[in-house]
Parts: sequence; C-alpha cells; structure tokens
Amino acid sequence: MDNQGIQLDEDIDSKTHGPDRQAPTRQDSTIDLWATVDKSRLDQDVHIIPLEDVFKRFHTDPRTGLSDDFVPDVRTQFGENKLTPPKQPFYLWLLFKELFMGFNCILWFAGILAFLAYKPFGEPNPSITNLALGVVLILVITCNSILNVYQQLKSIKIVAAFSKLLPTLATVRRDGREQQILTTEIVPGDIVLIRMGDKLPADCRFISCDGLKINTSELTGESKPVSATNHCTSATFMESANIGFYSSMVEQGTGEAVIIATADNTVLGKMSKLTRGSSGDAVTGLHREVNRFVLFVVLSTITAIIILWITWASWLNRDHNGFISYNSNIVNSIGMIVGFLPVGLPSAVTLVLTIVAKQMYRQRVLVKSLQIVETFNSVSVIATDKTGTLTQNKMTVTHILWDVDGIYKVPLPQPEPTKEETIFQTIRRLSSGAIDTVRRLSMDAATVVRKLSTGSINQAQPMETLNNNKTKELSFDASEVKIEAFRDLLLGAVLCNNAETQLVQDAQIGQDISKMKSELRVVGDAADTALYNLCNDRCMVDIDKVRDVNPRLKALPFNSANKFMISANQLETTDPSIPEKNRIVLLTLKGAPDIVIQRCSTYKKTNDEVTALDNEMKKIMFGRQEELGKNGNRVIAMCQQKITRQQYDDLIQRYKDKQRSHSDDEDLNGFPSDNYCFVGLFSLLDPPRPEVPDAVLKARRAQIRVAMVTGDHPTTAKAIAKQVHILTPEIADINGVDTFKLEKNANDEPILNLYRNDKLIQQHTSGVVKRTDSLSKNAKDMIRRASATSNEIQYRSPPWYKRAWTSCKNQVAEPETDVEPTEKMEYIPYGIVVAGAEINYMDDFMWDWVLSHQELVFARTSPEQKLRIVMEFQRRAEIVAVTGDGTNDAPALKCAHLDVAMQSGTEVSKEAGDMVLLDNNFASIIQAIETGRLLSDNLKKVAIYLLPGGSWSQIWPVFFNLWFGMPLALSAFLATIFCMVNDVFMSLAMVTERPERDIMSRAPSIRSKDHLLNLKLLFHAYMFVGNLECFTGFFCFCYYWIDQGVPFYSFMFTYEKFGIDPLTPYTSDQLITMTYVSQSVYYCSVCLFQFFNYFATRTRYTSIFEHNPFWGKGKNWYVFGAMIISAGVQLLITQVAWFNQVFSTGPVPVKYVMPTLGFGMLWLIIDELRKLCIRKFPRSFIAKIAW
Repeated sequence: MDNQGIQLDEDIDSKTHGPDRQAPTRQDSTIDLWATVDKSRLDQDVHIIPLEDVFKRFHTDPRTGLSDDFVPDVRTQFGENKLTPPKQPFYLWLLFKELFMGFNCILWFAGILAFLAYKPFGEPNPSITNLALGVVLILVITCNSILNVYQQLKSIKIVAAFSKLLPTLATVRRDGREQQILTTEIVPGDIVLIRMGDKLPADCRFISCDGLKINTSELTGESKPVSATNHCTSATFMESANIGFYSSMVEQGTGEAVIIATADNTVLGKMSKLTRGSSGDAVTGLHREVNRFVLFVVLSTITAIIILWITWASWLNRDHNGFISYNSNIVNSIGMIVGFLPVGLPSAVTLVLTIVAKQMYRQRVLVKSLQIVETFNSVSVIATDKTGTLTQNKMTVTHILWDVDGIYKVPLPQPEPTKEETIFQTIRRLSSGAIDTVRRLSMDAATVVRKLSTGSINQAQPMETLNNNKTKELSFDASEVKIEAFRDLLLGAVLCNNAETQLVQDAQIGQDISKMKSELRVVGDAADTALYNLCNDRCMVDIDKVRDVNPRLKALPFNSANKFMISANQLETTDPSIPEKNRIVLLTLKGAPDIVIQRCSTYKKTNDEVTALDNEMKKIMFGRQEELGKNGNRVIAMCQQKITRQQYDDLIQRYKDKQRSHSDDEDLNGFPSDNYCFVGLFSLLDPPRPEVPDAVLKARRAQIRVAMVTGDHPTTAKAIAKQVHILTPEIADINGVDTFKLEKNANDEPILNLYRNDKLIQQHTSGVVKRTDSLSKNAKDMIRRASATSNEIQYRSPPWYKRAWTSCKNQVAEPETDVEPTEKMEYIPYGIVVAGAEINYMDDFMWDWVLSHQELVFARTSPEQKLRIVMEFQRRAEIVAVTGDGTNDAPALKCAHLDVAMQSGTEVSKEAGDMVLLDNNFASIIQAIETGRLLSDNLKKVAIYLLPGGSWSQIWPVFFNLWFGMPLALSAFLATIFCMVNDVFMSLAMVTERPERDIMSRAPSIRSKDHLLNLKLLFHAYMFVGNLECFTGFFCFCYYWIDQGVPFYSFMFTYEKFGIDPLTPYTSDQLITMTYVSQSVYYCSVCLFQFFNYFATRTRYTSIFEHNPFWGKGKNWYVFGAMIISAGVQLLITQVAWFNQVFSTGPVPVKYVMPTLGFGMLWLIIDELRKLCIRKFPRSFIAKIAW
C-alpha cells in the first residue's frame, strides 16, 4: 500500500474548517450520490487519505456535520447502526435439547426398558402394565420438557426486555447543533463528540484529540490505552492511532471523530461472525451445583442397579428361581432409575430463575445472566465507590475560599412558597422536632459515657466551623465582590470546565424509545456541572460569552491517575495593537488540593497581592481542606499561571519534540508541572443517598463488610463513611480507627508505623510484595477475539478426547484461577482508613492486617489500586462484589466475582458490570443479595424435600423385596407417578417460598464448602426424614396385610412360596389383587407424609408458627394448590377402576393411611424442637449438623 499519505494529516488547516463549506442537502436519488463509493473498500485507505478527502467521501462537514434531511438517505444505504444479533434458537430446538438432556436421558433409558419389558422380554404373556408404564414415562418427559421450555422462554423474554430499558446515547453534531441521539441512529459521516467514559458507537476517524486515550482491549487484547491522534501513524488500518473502533472505551480526554463504518461493516461486526458462539466458560456456579446433583444421582442409580443385578444373578435366581423373573428385574431397574431421579429439580431451577427475573424486574435491577444470582448468596465483601454510588452525585458548591480566611457562602436557591400550615400541623412539627432533639442529645450523651467508660477520650476534637469569627464570610451578591482571587476562581470555573449545555434525548427507564423527547441539559461530570451551575445560576456569569472571548487552546482532561485538569485559554484584550505572540495565555489547573497545592509556588491574597507559598502556608491551606472534609464536603483546589502566547507555543513545541524522543517525563500535554499561583478552594456538597445508611446496616447484619474505595481525600471519605454507617459508633468511635504511614526510623530507614486513634501501636518493615496480577478470563477472551482477526496466527485445536474431558470437568468442577487462595481470616473490631499513597508499600503482612478490619475505607485510590484491593480480598477467600459508575471502576468490576454498575454511570462501567442498577439505588444490591440467598435456600429445600420420598422411600421396597422375600411394596408405575407428578408440583410450590426472618442475619455461604448437595443435607434427608418416611410407608403396608389376616411371618422371607408356605386363606389371584392394594397404600402413605415433610422443610431455622403459610410474611398459598393436585392424582390412580385395571393399582381404604398422620405430626414436632435447639444453642452439636 502506498504510504505517501501518512504525513498529510499532521495539522488540519483552515481549508478543512473553511467558511465556504456547506452541509450537503438531500438528493433526489441516493443511487447517484453513492455511486462512486465502493462501500466494501471504505477501510482500505480511510486512515491514510487527508481528512478533507474523508469529509468529501462521506458528504459531511466537521463544523456542521450532516443535515437532518440528508441522514435518511445515508441510513437507506448503510442501515441502522446495530450488529446483526446471533440467530435465536428455534423453540423446537429448545424443546429437543430439553427432551434429551439431563435427567431426561436417564428417563428415556427407563422408558425403553419398559417397552422391552412388554415385548420381547415379556413374551409369551406380555403385561399391559409395562406398556402403560413406558407410555406414561414418555408423556411425563414430554410434559416436563414443555413446562421447562415455557419457563425458560419467560425468563429469556424478561431479561431481553431489559435491553429496551437502557437506550445508549451518543453526542453528534448535525445541522451545526450538538445533540444526543440513539447510537442506532448514527450513520457514516456523522460527527461524533467523544469524552471520557464513552463507548465509541461505531468505527471512526479522529478529527481532534484533546488528551484522548482509547482502550482497544475489546479487539486487540492490549490492556494499555492507546493515545489517539488525528494523523496516520501506520499504513496498517488496525494499527493506526487515528482510527477508533466500535465498542472501544474512552479512558481519558475528549475529542471529535467522523464515523466511517457502522453495524456489521465495523471491525467488530466482521469479527462477530468468527467469534460468535465461541465464548469460553459459560457454565455458572448454579449450573455446576445442579450438575453435581445429577452426577450424584447417576452414580447412585448405577450403583443400586449393579447391586440389584448382582444379587439377582448370583443368589436369588439360583436359590429362589421363579420368585423374580428376568423381566420383573428389568421393571425393578426402572423403579430404581425413576426412584433416584429428583425429577422436580430441573423444573424447580427453571421456575426459580423465572421468579428471580420477575423480582429483579420489579426492583429495577438489570441482570445480564440470571445464573449469576446464585453468586449473591456468597458475597462477603462489597467494595463500593463513593461518588454516585453512596452519594447522590448531585454536587452543589456551598463555599468559595481563598487566602487563609477569605470565604464566600454561596446563596441557596429560594424555596418555593408553601401553603400555610394549620395549628395542628404546627404543634405536630414542633413536637416531632423536640423529640428528635431529645433523642439526638441522649444518643450523644450515651456515646460520651461509653467513651469515658472505655477510656477512649483521645478522640478528635470538634472541628471549627466555617462560620467562626476567624473567617471573613461574604454572603452577598457575587457581582459585588471585588476581590481578584474570587473573580479568578469564577473565571477558572468557567474556562477549566468541560460541562456544557446540549440537546439531550430524555431516555427514561422503560419508556418507548420512539416517544423520547429532547430537552436542553447541562452535560458533564458531577464536579464540572456543579461549577457550571455555580457560575450560571448563582453568580450570573454569561458562560458562553466568557468562553467565546477567551478561547480554549488546549486542555489536559481530568483522569483518575493525575486527579487534576489543566486548560489553556487565550485571554481577551482591549488593545488590538498587542502582537499575537504577546497575548496573555491563562493556564488554569483544578483538582485535588493535596496534589494541586504541591504544584504551587505562590498564592493570591485577599488584597490582590501575590506572595510566596511556603510550607507553613501550605499547612494552613491543607488545614482548611481538612476542616471542610470533616463535614463530608468534597474540596477542589484551583491555581493559575499566566504566560505569553510565545511562551505557550514554545512549551507545546518542546513537548512535541519530547514525544518524538519518547521521553519518560510526566506527560502533561506540554503544560508546566509547577510554579503555579494558588487561587483558592471550592467546597462541594454531595449528600449521601437517603436509602444507603439502612442498606449498609442491613449488609452488616448479614455479616457482609462494606468497604468504601474512593478517589476522594481521606478526611472527606471518612466523614461520608460515618454518615452512611460504614464507620459506626459501636466500632469506629468506641474502639477506634486505625491508620498507617510510611515514615523513617532512627536509622533513617523507611518503616511503616501503625496507629490506632493516632497512637503508635506497632512498627513494620515492609517486606516482599506478592504479585497478584493474573491473566483473567476477560483478558484471555480479549486475546482470543483479537487473534480471530489475524490471518497469521492459527491455533491448533486439542484432540477431541481432551476437549471432551475438559468440557465434562468444567460442568462440575470450579474453574481454575491464577489468584492463589488463602484461608478466610478472622476480623478485628476496629475501623481503618487507608490512603492510596501507602498502598504501594503494603506487603502480605500489611494486607492481612488491613483487610482483617471490620470497617474499611480506602481513599485517594487509583484504578490500579482498586483492582489490587479487590484481588487481595479474593486471595483471602472473600467473595467480592464491586460497585461503581465511573471509567476508573471498570478494571475492578471485571475482576470481581460480582460486578455492579450504576445506570447513571459511564458506558465503560455498564459494559463491565454483570448487573446494572437502573434506579442507581445502592439498597438494590442488598435486595439482590437477599434474593440470591432465597434462591439458594429454596433450592436446598427442594433437594431435601425430594430426596427422602423420591429415592430413599422407593429403593428400599425393591431391596426388601429382593433380600427379604416379601411382596414388592411399591410398583414401578406408582414410583414413576410419585416422582414425576406428585413431587413435582409440591417442589414447584417450594421454590415460591418467601425468605425467612433470619435470612439476612446469617453468614455468607462459603462457595468451596456450602454446596447444594452436601453431607449435612444428605444425612438429614436420608437418616432423619427418609428413614421415618420409609418406616411410615412400611408400617401402613404391613398394617394392611395383618388387618387382612395375613400375619407378618406369612409374607416375610417367603420368596416364591408366598401364600403357599405358610398357607394363607386367599387364592393366588386374590393375593395379587391384595398386593396391588398394599402397594397403593404404601404410595398414598408416602405421598401424605410428604405433605408433613413439606411444612417441616419450608423453613431451615424459623418456627412454622412464625413463618406460617396462611398469612404474614411467610404466606404461600401455592402449596395448598399443589396439595390438592397431589391428592387428586392419588384418588385418580387408586380409586378409578380403569387405572386399577391398566396400571395394576387398587382402591385404598382410608384407615390404612391414617397412621401417617400420627407419624407426620411426630416428625413436625421433632423438627420444631430441632430448630428451637438451633436458635437457642447455635453452637451445639445439633446446630453444627444442621443443613
């Protein structure tokens, strides 16, 4: 390819933005307009040709963009900007998979055996019962599969509906106006405006870049962001820095770009055909738990059948020939297969996921995959950002400060006039205020008493408020303030600010996209928006005019690493005779005070003098910051530097020269790094969300630690943490708050000093820092996708047997991780505040010490440090949920076990999150955790309900028949009906159970130990419930025979001589009929006992009286419908003559199943006493073996 065009775009001259260029008008024929453009080759040279040619090719203009009249023509040619979705599976395909996967594979095998038992194995006298059994098995398999597919489709539709709740918007310039439109409406030629946190809506070529850095890891696997330019850097399209790719994330800076490809014509769109459906591990923890259950069932079934056939072949068929024929043993094998299978479990899992989907929908939580809800049950740490997550992200400037005592109190907006209150309302208001005052005073007094009683009197003293006598507070009209520092602060707030008004489509959650209205809004991050509103609404500054007469030359956007922003503006002058090179350029730097003040050498006083800023004055400035931070205010510092245009141009030229030499100096886009003049501070208030304190307390009761991880100053972070109960009076105030600092000892060696309440408690020499960076699944997936675009790299697929083994192992075993796990630590009852500057010096000892605290606050953290915090939590066996709404949260979100993004956050964070809180409500996380715990609880209840009756009470009749020579107590047909009809409806009612009262006071489950199927659950299901249920069934079975005049010894150990030796008063035909009745008695008895088992199992620890199914929070009327269906099936099977004849059943006299009522009540009483013991003595042996 010709490379001559690489240098052509170094600068965009005036001809690109010339005034003569007009936006194209709509043509009569779209064919003629695009006839000369080969759309298949648009990406061959679009990165090399001059920008002027790019604009001509796409019929656009960089200043005005496309015209609204022209856009429909372009959309006709290129279509909507959305990737072709993968083909949805046909309903019949879903049904086919459901029919022949999981338990159904085994049931098909049982059905085939039933047909074989009819013919040819049943010849010469085939039993119609075996044929009917095979037909019933097929019918039940089909009905269950249809039910499961129906529930799956409901879940899919509910989750799919979420995509319509979050329309993605992009800012474009059309007809010379900046406006936000849906990304699906973007067309080639659109001029798109880009800012930090955006996701590129299509492939584009950059027109202007202002510190723009793009993360292309989605395509290339390269995690380091690429610095974008407006000129070609490589002849290869994929490697040129002037091209941005669809789905790439903007990590820093701002810029403009022209769209060159949309939808399937983008690089990602072309890749999707290669990578679609080839994702890696899609098996979730919930899948693995169910698969482990299936594996246990299959192995148990195979073992039981092997024992059955070995016993029959080696002993029974030889010594008691004719007692059980070959054909009968096949039928018994069918009973074994059906008996062991908890057929209701797959339906229960499908139904519970549907219920979860509906709950999440009501709670306004977008879950990208319903199976991750199971992870909520294990969450032990929530690492949350502060701004926008714990707080409302609605910042307002409350004070402007300068010098050592200057302060301006920003006037509050005038409240709307309220109606006059009645005398009763006045009395109520005054009485409630008095009560609140008394309560607050009593709480303060109690806190003081506790502190004095514990000797904790070394607490921080009450801070001085801003309204003390030492400050000169100004609260009148801003236009009347003549202090130069104050005016410089307002000027800097206007110029060093990326907030602006734009026409925005109001995308309300759940609103029809076609009905969205446009309105004018201030667009920008929370801090910039607050400064914009301060100048525009409170100080009456004409922002547009100020920006027009003081044009911006360059800017270094704010990022989480630098924590400041710099802008360069050429100031207006009234003297036109001043040469251009002598014009004044104002450099404004705003950001974190502890970083900004260190870059200043002078400061501006109230009397407009500029004085040297020495260390003592810096301490005073830092003290003012601390004073504001203790109230939870966020503080922004501002400084400036004035230079001539010639000096500015020289700075930029030197920067370009350094860039060519690849210098390792601090990259500030050419701006000076020091010698600024400190102007003052802005105090911003971002109040906590009202629901957060209660949500944090609820998390603490659930034994989940909430750790604040923020980029704000430690003082501010600590104040907010106290307001939202992350730092509580019971621990942080009474016991104390720990900190540590890197200092030097007597030998001038660096050492970490550990403090508690500002008292030195220990010294530690920093040791080995263990690396925890690993190639996560996301990174591996990115590399795989990047390799798909390369024709040079060809991966060899492993042999089929290795792939098969890996796939099977992946179904039941937890995936391997590169993070080395350790044991979960014990917590210490103290709070801790850690500054980001100290994190880099922490070794394993320090991480153990820090993360063992019950209350944690991390302040001034970078994205890399937040990621490190999450990984260190994971190394200590914690299951971490990370919340965030900013670009800097994305790395930690991707690493966490559960990533939670906010709807108000950036596209980067929402792309990384497993779930998105559509209402930005932090409390929704706690509700989701409760939902996850309920899901886990209900699945355990389903398992412990199904196992006693579904396997234990059905295999023993077969073995007793085989070993003890007694009549078969439960036929294969009745076992099939019991497992596949009676228990299924009851288990479906179980998954609709509501949470118990103590569900949010238990400790999080440990994923490596607390499985759906464990020894405790099996012991309870088989040894307690199963044995009693089996005994009850045999008791009723024997009661029937004895009551009919057949004593116990007449049917035990009789084998083939039953009714002959010893002799009974019945003929063989009568005995066969009585056997059918006795089997029906056993069946009805077990079904009835399962009702009592249900009521005992529906709570794990709570009494049935506190969680009754009739009313209150535990109300569940579905169970009564399931009981009616189960009882109706029993009556149908046992009382209808046709069923008696075809399926070999018999009518059951009620008196023979009445003993079940007594045994059932006995089990309810025993289980109530067990739960009482667990509640009263949580450390007893009974509690330790509880499921």
